[in-house]
Amino acid sequence: MKKLIPLLLSLAFVLTLIGCTSEDKAAFQATILEIQDGYYLVEPVEGSTELNSADQITVPMVNINPSQEPEVGDTLEIVYDGAIAESYPAQINTVYSISVVE
Repeated sequence: MKKLIPLLLSLAFVLTLIGCTSEDKAAFQATILEIQDGYYLVEPVEGSTELNSADQITVPMVNINPSQEPEVGDTLEIVYDGAIAESYPAQINTVYSISVVE
C-alpha cells in the first residue's frame, strides 16, 4: 500500500503535464473590413463567440492559404490559439491558418 500512493501521485503528475502541453485551437469566421500593411481588420460574423469579445479584430497576415487572395468583403475562416487581446480594435497574435470561405 505504501508503494501504491507514490505511484499514483507520480501518475497523476505525469497526466497533468501531458494535459498542459496540449495545444488549444479556436476557429471563427469574419468579414474583412480593411486590408492594412501586414494585417486584416475583420468583423466576426453574427453568432460567433468572438463577436461577444469585440466587433473588430486585427489579425496578422500569416499562414494564409496560398491559392487564395483575400479582398475586402470576403469572409475568412481564422484558426488561432483562442487568445484575444483586449484592446480596440481587439487583436489576435497567434494564427494557425487563414482561408477564404466566400
